[in-house]
Amino acid sequence: MTDPTITRLDAGPGYQYTYYLNVESWYWPAIKNIDHRPQLMVGKSADGGGTAWEFAITEEKLDNRRPITVRLFDEAFPAFNEMHSFFGLLALRQPTTIDQVRGILDELGVVDATERTDPNA
Repeated sequence: MTDPTITRLDAGPGYQYTYYLNVESWYWPAIKNIDHRPQLMVGKSADGGGTAWEFAITEEKLDNRRPITVRLFDEAFPAFNEMHSFFGLLALRQPTTIDQVRGILDELGVVDATERTDPNA
């Protein structure tokens, strides 16, 4: 397999592809005891709020390994087509950490929407 041409992803009018990383969010201290796994949520976000679809990428802990899993519901199946270059790069590079996955998203121009500051502070 050869490296696909890396071009910025375009979600179309009124949308942008976004991700947020739970371990870098302002609310991480409150939830880390519930689910301590690093996780990216990737979505097709509407400019006015909400998402058309989203899916989770998680760094699991399995014995001595930390495999990456991708979990999406049927409503997010369009992501396979719309973000085919992302999934192609996952297959090509086989990232082993959430930071490596984030690097691929950044290369493709996916917007980091992680909330790092408490809006109520």
